[in-house]
Amino acid sequence: MNSFKKFAAFISIVRLLFLVTGCSTDPEFELYKGRNLSIAVLGEGSAVKEQQVEFQEISFDEFNAEALRKYDAVFIAKENLAEAAQSHYAPVYSDAHLPFFFLESNTGEYTFIDADLEYKDAREIPDHNYYATGYLKTAQQEEKTWTYGLYNDEVNEENIQEVFSRIFKTIEENPKNTLKN
Repeated sequence: MNSFKKFAAFISIVRLLFLVTGCSTDPEFELYKGRNLSIAVLGEGSAVKEQQVEFQEISFDEFNAEALRKYDAVFIAKENLAEAAQSHYAPVYSDAHLPFFFLESNTGEYTFIDADLEYKDAREIPDHNYYATGYLKTAQQEEKTWTYGLYNDEVNEENIQEVFSRIFKTIEENPKNTLKN
């Protein structure tokens, strides 16, 4: 019986060590390895590790469906969210047939696509802390949305890079040639 207790204690210690080391290691995030992407950005482009992703900063003068169609997607940075939600821009989101990604916004896509909803009146999505929300209305009038949270809700460079890699994969899974007539 005494040797059984020693063996059980040994197993318990091994399990504890396994759990501690298993929980303490940082996750291995996977970079986007797909095709080249050209992304329009209202605001400052982000520094990403992926060499095949090019950001082109644009102004609101260029924020119209026709001008945006040359890009694979559009990112809207935090500092431009309120202006991008103005009612006269609502048709851009449905007419461009491109994915739009609202960065550092936890209000969802409705504040941008609903001309009657002002950004300052939009409520945050309860019980969630999203870093980005994506919206796409295809030429076939299908609507798609995506939400992206940070790993463990921790704001740091590695977790933000991981969100961008997931967004790039989403863009690749929704290529332009299948979105337009």
